[in-house]
Amino acid sequence: MIKPFLFFAVFFLALTAHSFAQSAWDLKKEDNGILIYSRSVKDCKYKELKAVFDLPGTYDQLRAILNDVSNYKTWVYSTVSSHLVERKSATEMVYYARVSAPWPVSNRDFYSDTRIWIDSANHQMRLSSRSIDQFPPTEHIVRISFLRSEWIITAPSPGRLHVEYTLSWDPGGDIPAFLANTFSPTGPLQSFSQLKRKMALTAPPVAAGKIN
Repeated sequence: MIKPFLFFAVFFLALTAHSFAQSAWDLKKEDNGILIYSRSVKDCKYKELKAVFDLPGTYDQLRAILNDVSNYKTWVYSTVSSHLVERKSATEMVYYARVSAPWPVSNRDFYSDTRIWIDSANHQMRLSSRSIDQFPPTEHIVRISFLRSEWIITAPSPGRLHVEYTLSWDPGGDIPAFLANTFSPTGPLQSFSQLKRKMALTAPPVAAGKIN
């Protein structure tokens, strides 16, 4: 009887330790129905970000915008150029993006392996992005060391989507952590404000009782 008890005790302690490795989410910005949070992460000097917001429109409409990589500059904060590198499947792609930064900080770029799919079991659309380092560096551009984002999108009512977005990152180079952590919530807030406008302009009418 002691061995099972010890097993569950150790499991509980490990789970508790993991939960304290990350601090609680702290609300940093709120505007246009978009909530931006940040929190410290163990062994990382750059804070993790979370955004929670609603969008008008449907899964298909959002998926079309997310797949339209060449037009990210029209809504993704500070993106000056982006292009598709490889379409691996209907749900997975590799793309490149270059991001402008205010002087004296150098511009950044990254390659991302991104999957967008419908999670039928949980009635969600999901997006998962990971930066990849298999490509050579770009001259005079600092490669972002690490970038990981997750989107969980649900459709609580016809013509309305609810998004929970998280971002972990390391901008690379010598940007002071306090400076990056202070200004990093601005990017998601402005990006998702532009995404809301983009969705609203093209959202199709939804028939009563019909959900995407």
